[in-house]
Amino acid sequence: MSWTTRLVLRHPRWAAAALLAATIAFASGLPRLITDVGYRAFLGPRHPAVREFDAFLERFGGGLPMIAIWSCAESPACASALDAASLEMARRVGASLATSHAVLRVTSPATAALLLPTPRGLAARRFIEDGAIVADAARLAEQAVRDPLWAGDLVSSDGLAGAIVVDLVSSESQTAVDAYAALDSALAPFETAGFEFHRVGGPVEFVVAGAELERAMARIVPIMVALVGLTLFAVFRSVVVALVALSTVGLAVVWTLGLLGWIGWAQNSLTQTLAPLILVIGVCDGIHLISRYSSLCLERHPRDLEAERALLERAASDVGRPCWMTSVTTAAGFLSFGTAELESFVEYGVIAAFGVMAALLLTFTFLPLVLLHVKVERVHVPRASAVWRRGLRSLVDVSDAHRHAILALSLVLGVACGWGMAHLRVDSSFEELYGEESRVVRWAHFASEHLRNPDTLEIDLALPEDVTRAAPASLEAIAEAARELSAIEPLGDARSLLASPAWTQLLIAGRGSDEGLARWLDADRRHARISITSDKLPQDVMRDVMSRVRRYLAEELPDGWTGRATGPLALVNAMTDSIRTAQLRSFAAAALAVGALLSLYLRSVTWSLIALLPTALPVVVTLGAMGLLGLPLDIGSAMVAAVVLGIAVDDTIHLLEHFQRARRAGACPADAIRTAVEHVGQALVSTSVALTIGFAALTLSPWQSVASFGLISAIAILGALLADLVVLPALVLAAVRPSRGPKGRSLR
Repeated sequence: MSWTTRLVLRHPRWAAAALLAATIAFASGLPRLITDVGYRAFLGPRHPAVREFDAFLERFGGGLPMIAIWSCAESPACASALDAASLEMARRVGASLATSHAVLRVTSPATAALLLPTPRGLAARRFIEDGAIVADAARLAEQAVRDPLWAGDLVSSDGLAGAIVVDLVSSESQTAVDAYAALDSALAPFETAGFEFHRVGGPVEFVVAGAELERAMARIVPIMVALVGLTLFAVFRSVVVALVALSTVGLAVVWTLGLLGWIGWAQNSLTQTLAPLILVIGVCDGIHLISRYSSLCLERHPRDLEAERALLERAASDVGRPCWMTSVTTAAGFLSFGTAELESFVEYGVIAAFGVMAALLLTFTFLPLVLLHVKVERVHVPRASAVWRRGLRSLVDVSDAHRHAILALSLVLGVACGWGMAHLRVDSSFEELYGEESRVVRWAHFASEHLRNPDTLEIDLALPEDVTRAAPASLEAIAEAARELSAIEPLGDARSLLASPAWTQLLIAGRGSDEGLARWLDADRRHARISITSDKLPQDVMRDVMSRVRRYLAEELPDGWTGRATGPLALVNAMTDSIRTAQLRSFAAAALAVGALLSLYLRSVTWSLIALLPTALPVVVTLGAMGLLGLPLDIGSAMVAAVVLGIAVDDTIHLLEHFQRARRAGACPADAIRTAVEHVGQALVSTSVALTIGFAALTLSPWQSVASFGLISAIAILGALLADLVVLPALVLAAVRPSRGPKGRSLR
């Protein structure tokens, strides 16, 4: 990277113009940023689970609802979910939502049909007919709380809670956003009047919880900037230098998010962490460059601009090679997400890798340009005190004296925790994912207590061509499937067309055009729907439930029948399974990529292994300990191994780079490793502290998945620093002979 610094310093005006043009170009992509929510945002539109669900939605026109629940037990605005106030509210809300392009159908107590016996047979009745509440509304209310397709879906068994069910036209992200906005607008006048609504359903979770995360990250990023800025000030004792370093990575963030807008990749809950990640990772190269420049200034005392330019070029030359390598290995860690089945993870890995490399480029172009106009007196890193140098030297002495014990202990920890890591689970509860204080969590609990479980598992049953849908044997097979599936613990009630005897009679009579049948039968009457309610399940429980459901559908249905499990529960299960698989794949891919890069950089497979072992050790120990203690990862922290591996190797590269230089100068291995630790130890501690503080700031997120990612990363990075200062010297001194490198080869 030193050549870029020489180029910009020798042609500062052209370089400044080019950087300004690039920044304007990238920044112009910021207004094009879009936000994606929902299952498609994580899985991608081409994922098999998404395709199955889209086909299901097209077939039945329902299965991904937003549900607004109200309870008259808690509201002075109504006495019952079926009284005049509630019915009029539901009617007006439905009429308002019907104008939204994102809404396919609105079902509520005001508009849904009830089948009642009449002298002429069964008749579909509604609480509101011809614009007015019917005279026999009390009779209808008695029937509604007992009707299997109403009770627990549109009204509670005691009649106090009701629901407005909004089916969306598609599972597209923008559809969910637009539908939720329409729902909010429709409910607003009645919330002012005293109604309190609790919104549940998959689209609600992604829209509302995603907005909560976005607001939380907007609060966290300034805190993170302040903490990293304080760390930089503590290192450089200069507000100006701290601001220059922060501005450099700030530009990298602008470039990255601007590119995201230009290429049309949507933001989601994953990319909300892009800005803080690039901030804390990108600032490390700046710390190394400024530290080296400061040291040279203290040694040479430049008296004019030309001398300062020469020292900047020299500093870039000294740290450019290892900084390039550390950025490439970090980018490789992110690019390992390309092994994931989730498009969101693949895109996140690519754009994060770009951000890391953009920060590197700006560190060796923009940062030197600005430093050249900062007074040398302000670019000052205090010399390491005698206590500091003594402490670093003591660590190397301990590693030298007890190298075999340290390596033996590291081996035991690595093997034990490696076994634990193999048993690490990806699991979290609904409450842990979003946080207990999240509105979506409180709303879901309310729904479970007052009306219905908030999630559903949808079953699409397909009959052979030669089977008649209305035949008693077929109807009994559907009813049997519903009974057996709902008996799988901890699933809830199963609803199908056959849940209501009245609708069953209608089907047998051949009146298949009634709207009540449309939600349960497709247009050609070859597919039937079973909808099973479910509470929010921990991921390991959900995985077991889905396995049992699929086993039943594969083995217990009549000959020729097929069944597919889809719906919100199946999509969440597909996400967690993909993430669990990607966890192992990405870590293995990152380890191979980092190992290969180190081999090229160090020109030795042996030395790449020496570098990789202390780097991987803290990651394995941190995650392995969680596996041994039975502490699961959640969705957000499942990728921490690959990310931290790419970051943690940075300190190792800088140490080995300076070790190699000292060896080339004729130092023995012990002196060379002491020189390396003393030379870069302060910068390594500074960068590790900055990274730790930055990642630890993510624990302020209300999303437990983001907070867990930050906490685990912070712990692993501190562990990596300790391993580089203690384990790496022991490993090097055990492997290197006094006169030559291992197997007679030097470091290069």
